[in-house]
Amino acid sequence: MKRILLLIAVIFIPFVSNAQNPDAELITQTTDIKIVNNKLIKNYFFEIKINNRAGEKYTKVSIPYSNLNEVSKINAYITDSGGRIIRKLNKNEIINKSSISRFSFYEDDFVKEFVLKHNDYPYKICYSYQSQQEEFLYLDYWTPVIDISVPTQKASLNLIVRQGYVIKFSDRFINSRSIDTIENFIKYSWEASYSDIIKPEIFTPHYSDYFPSVAIVPQNFRFDISGSFNTWLTFGNWQYDLLRDLGELPNREQFNIHQIIKDIDDEKDKIKALYHYLQDATRYLNVTIETGGLKPYPASYVAENKYGDCKALTNYMRSVLQYIGIESFYTLVYAGNPVKEINKNLPSQQFNHVILCIPFQNDTVWLDCTSKGPFNYLGTFTQNREAFIIEQNNSHFLRTPSLSADEVLESRKISISDISNQSASVSFVVNYKGEVFEDLLDIAKSYNESEKSRIISKHFIENGFELVNYNLLLTHRDSLQLELYYETVSRNICKRYGNELLMSHIPFDIPPFEKPGDRKFPVLISYPMSKTDTLIYKVVPGYKLSGKFPERSIESKYGRYNIEFQIDEDSVKVIKNMVIYTGYYPVTEYHDFYDFYKKIDEMEHSTYIILTRSI
Repeated sequence: MKRILLLIAVIFIPFVSNAQNPDAELITQTTDIKIVNNKLIKNYFFEIKINNRAGEKYTKVSIPYSNLNEVSKINAYITDSGGRIIRKLNKNEIINKSSISRFSFYEDDFVKEFVLKHNDYPYKICYSYQSQQEEFLYLDYWTPVIDISVPTQKASLNLIVRQGYVIKFSDRFINSRSIDTIENFIKYSWEASYSDIIKPEIFTPHYSDYFPSVAIVPQNFRFDISGSFNTWLTFGNWQYDLLRDLGELPNREQFNIHQIIKDIDDEKDKIKALYHYLQDATRYLNVTIETGGLKPYPASYVAENKYGDCKALTNYMRSVLQYIGIESFYTLVYAGNPVKEINKNLPSQQFNHVILCIPFQNDTVWLDCTSKGPFNYLGTFTQNREAFIIEQNNSHFLRTPSLSADEVLESRKISISDISNQSASVSFVVNYKGEVFEDLLDIAKSYNESEKSRIISKHFIENGFELVNYNLLLTHRDSLQLELYYETVSRNICKRYGNELLMSHIPFDIPPFEKPGDRKFPVLISYPMSKTDTLIYKVVPGYKLSGKFPERSIESKYGRYNIEFQIDEDSVKVIKNMVIYTGYYPVTEYHDFYDFYKKIDEMEHSTYIILTRSI
């Protein structure tokens, strides 16, 4: 949606940090902003110290620009350790290229790129440039961090506006902030640094929540049409007005719609049939042109060209339903994981995806119009988050449905047979829901058989098991689950010790949480982890079971786990269940969370089946 969101997403890619001897350092970063004759002018300066060869990846500079955001006055040079300029950038070294992604058909986003390198460490690269915009939704979303592993020594943001020009801002982790009046102008200044380098941890909130940042928007703006961030309601009205006159459908498309629903009476069934038509007739392509990628292409464009991005496909589906008299709402959401909450104290464009909301008296249908998945299924991508419903004079937030433990359940039936001291045959029947279901569904629909086999063998088969064959089964297009059957051979599951045969337990695949002393960030579980296993061990002829098999369980505010055993004459059945609840757990209670989790891990790795040779 917004290029700034894409840029921030790149910044947040986790790298292993090395705070004591970083590969590079952002010594100085300055952003000076002013508004002249309603034009937004920004001047940037970066000074980056390169400490070693690994830091050379930061010598490649990419400056984004577009038809709406002009870039000029690029200047760059290298200084040695003594501060002397040893090389200046030549203008012919700057390369202009499109920033089209593999998901895009057309973008009006481009980059100016250049590389400045030296062979004697340390050295500094310094560069500056200016950007100008005549229409803009934000003055700046400032995050003075170029990489999670690169410290920022000093960064400053300065904004000068005329008195009477009203802004709204939100900041955090700022060293200082000041507001001064200079004649007829107001100067806002922020300073920040980033020295406590973040080491990535699993299941954390967005790292962006821990970076210094300033978000500034104008209270009133003109972006294609006039709008206001005075309240969420005024912002919603601007987005609503942006959608006006984009719903007309060609006559041929109207005929197709009538043919699809002519024998259907129930409204939800009509919506489902038309959603299937959307999925089959169109494809997702990013088309970030016109109003900064915020104004969708008309419904007629999608009908004729059979493609669109999330905005265009959602507007098209909304128009189709409107044509048959069903009301639906264009809805903004911040998609992805972990769930990122919207700053409701700052009405502004904080969203990166668009979905469709269709209210009924006792229910609500949600459609992701870019998805090839089941009807009325948002999945892990957009579940359990604040969505902004666009409605004339009534735009409002509504939380999308949360996935329950049953809706993300991974259920395995595992049969272990032909056991010897050398190997065992192990067959798996795995029923997937939730995120893995979504991944497998995408694999099933996007790859040929050879590629599917390679991906499944590499990413879905447990370590130590050799794949013999597999089958991927989806019962129907709107099924919320998918079954993967595969046969394997394991040479590690059984070991002989004299007259005893030790059969290893096949544990759940659970994430390796850090020890309490190493954990720095809260735990955020965006949706439950839910797993159940039934393992059936065939007793080897001539052997008998040894030992006792007591049932064990644990339950806390963080989740639950239990394991039980059923003994037959020729088999042992192990049944176990685990659920980790959705939740946000601060560092102050991480020790309790880890203690619960560790007990599960210990139970999972201390279960064995022992067979003793009959005498």
